[in-house]
Amino acid sequence: MSINIKCSVIATLICGTAFAQTVFEGQVTDKNQKPIPFATVYFDKQEYHSDAEGKFKIENLEKGKYQIEIDEQGYEPFSQNITFDTKQNFVFNLTAHTSFDLDEVTVLGHHHDFTTANVERVDQSYIQENYAGSLAKSLENIAGVNASGIGSSTSKPIIRGLGFNRLIVAENGVKQEGQQWGADHGLEIDALNVEDIEVIKGPAALEYGNEAIAGVIKINNNNLPAKHSISGETKALYQSINDNYGIGFNLKARGDKFFYKIKGSYSDYADYRTTTDRIYYLNRYLPIYNKRVKNTAGRDVNAEIQAGYVGEKFRSILTISNVNQKVGFFPGSHGIPSVERLQDDGNYRNIEFPYQKVNHFKVISENEFRLNTKDIFKLVTSFQNNRRQEMSAFHTHYANQQAPEKNPNTELDFDLSTYDTQLKFEHNHNKNFKTIIGAQAQLQTNNIAGYNYLLPQYDRNIFSGFLIEEFKQNNRWKVTAGLRYDYSTFKSEGYFDQFLYDYLVEKGNSAGIADYYANRSKTINRNFSNLNAMVGTTFQPNDLWDFNLNIGTNFRLPTAIELGSNGIHHGSFRHERGDENLDVEKGIAFDFKTVFHKNDWDISVSPYAYYFSNYIFLKPSGQFSILPHGGQIYQYTQSKALLTGFEFEVRKKINENFDANLVYEYLYNRQLTENNKLGYYLPFTPANNLFGQLNYKVIEPAGFLTNISFFANGKYTFEQDKIAQNEDITPSYFLVGIGGKTQIKFNNFKADLSIQVSNLLNKNYYNHTSFYRALQLPEQARNIQVMLGIPFGK
Repeated sequence: MSINIKCSVIATLICGTAFAQTVFEGQVTDKNQKPIPFATVYFDKQEYHSDAEGKFKIENLEKGKYQIEIDEQGYEPFSQNITFDTKQNFVFNLTAHTSFDLDEVTVLGHHHDFTTANVERVDQSYIQENYAGSLAKSLENIAGVNASGIGSSTSKPIIRGLGFNRLIVAENGVKQEGQQWGADHGLEIDALNVEDIEVIKGPAALEYGNEAIAGVIKINNNNLPAKHSISGETKALYQSINDNYGIGFNLKARGDKFFYKIKGSYSDYADYRTTTDRIYYLNRYLPIYNKRVKNTAGRDVNAEIQAGYVGEKFRSILTISNVNQKVGFFPGSHGIPSVERLQDDGNYRNIEFPYQKVNHFKVISENEFRLNTKDIFKLVTSFQNNRRQEMSAFHTHYANQQAPEKNPNTELDFDLSTYDTQLKFEHNHNKNFKTIIGAQAQLQTNNIAGYNYLLPQYDRNIFSGFLIEEFKQNNRWKVTAGLRYDYSTFKSEGYFDQFLYDYLVEKGNSAGIADYYANRSKTINRNFSNLNAMVGTTFQPNDLWDFNLNIGTNFRLPTAIELGSNGIHHGSFRHERGDENLDVEKGIAFDFKTVFHKNDWDISVSPYAYYFSNYIFLKPSGQFSILPHGGQIYQYTQSKALLTGFEFEVRKKINENFDANLVYEYLYNRQLTENNKLGYYLPFTPANNLFGQLNYKVIEPAGFLTNISFFANGKYTFEQDKIAQNEDITPSYFLVGIGGKTQIKFNNFKADLSIQVSNLLNKNYYNHTSFYRALQLPEQARNIQVMLGIPFGK
């Protein structure tokens, strides 16, 4: 959604010498007079492009009347008739598609973005004002977006019931590569320093490829600072739920063509508070002392530096970032809970066994070459290293296994390195027709260590190519269509657990049974290929209606855990077994959105449907594991599946002070049997929910307080009884939240202050997609959050 403000143009006529010179000079800027680089300008139907400073020049122009049109992504379409009779300089101010600030719901118009994708946009201020301990949790009020919580500081995003390896998170065009497959693995992104985000819902495999089934959370951290400027902000954060003290810092500066940014954040948090003093798990009660979830404390240290060059024909940005986290696991999230392990130790901030250490190092190089007025060449290269270690005091069920001499308490160690190169060529045939040709190569290696075994060591390579055609007509129609081909190789090393084999034989099991369990992973050498197609269209018949339709195929390569696991996954509380014969997960997706906007109303409906011919999921096998604490074996398998639903959203500006919004999300899915009869529901499916918020804005300042606003919201989540075979029914619940924000101005001092309270009534409830749901552990208690931001610079 966006604020619709009529575009304005400021024309400053500069008289030349006594002799008339037929040179037209113009500059494209935003409403703050900041240049918009590389904008597409149509001057009397001829195409031109502004340079890095938003400037363009037309020489030897005859006197007369001309029409200027500017069509730049992220800004309202601009059109103006001018009269040219001498040397003139014009400045054209474009109005941006300002995202709806969802905590305020400032509804002045609509999001009239001429793109075929189903996109929601939020900026840095939205993330900060809705911050909930992690990035995914901070986006939950966006229609169709949910989160799988992992304690109070980590979460995984879910779009329309699809998460994990069916959803892509991309930063500056590069897909985030980590341990997405695990329910206990979070998203390693510094949420406090995100600049802006686009949530793309629906089929997106055409440009993003493997795993872009649900859509893409596109993080843009490469916005250009204003020319000849230096500015920044210092942030301070407190959260009562876990006594979190956090600070953040960012600095950006630019001269003429060079710029740099420096960002950093630090958080230190204690065991988080819940609403119960005991849980019921495995047919017995376990205590939660002082209603604090033991050993969920942690520390986050994040840093990023970016440098760039902006020239007339060439632009280059280099980004280096590192995200580091150390956070404890609730005793019982690994292995079987015991009262002894849950005893209160009197220290809420210490991090004991078991805990995890995560480090995500990333380098991204973005380069753009403007060959001429019609052709653009883009090259993006990146390297990522994601290392995740699960630390636990050495323990074994096998008497013949000794602790390793080196790092004896490292239970699991995953070291994933990813090299990625993307090439893209854009050719503008004319202002209405564009061709995009792209290629991508990704090389990935995963090394393992630790005294336990879960995931095989593997190498995976993906090579892709795609073709996209874009056509538009009269700013009413736009059609995007294309094809994409992917070829992948996967090689993993087998692993035979001799300790386990000897243990099982000593227990009286046959050699065949012992061999079945001790073969933890088979050697796999497989190739995959897939062809995808998509077509999308946008139709805007008038100022009242927008229509978007996207239909496309999608795919996902089976992961190493799905192909090669065989053993107890303590993070998921079960014995999991992979299948080396799994095929590429394929399907077709349909996404439609219609928006009606008139006066102060904005109403949208977005139905969607996903059909999978071979959906991969964990299925109870009916066979119980003979491993200690193994339980039932869950087998990765494939079947047909259907996922459908819709999002309904209403926004209304009531008067000068009040505005409101209402969002309803409905989701339905089922496995399908071979004869297309309905089977069980799919796992990790968010419940249907209804969210509403009322906002009040104070028009007049109060002393040194300005831009004062308040909000109150409520979210009703329906009972989730549409469950998979290994899940529990989750009861319905209703949560209330309140908050406010203001800007403090005192002489030359300025600061932004926001205060919010979530779960105001301290409700005891369960989130169906939470990592700790399987332990019958309720969600977080009442949380009071205070954030103070102090900007500086000019």
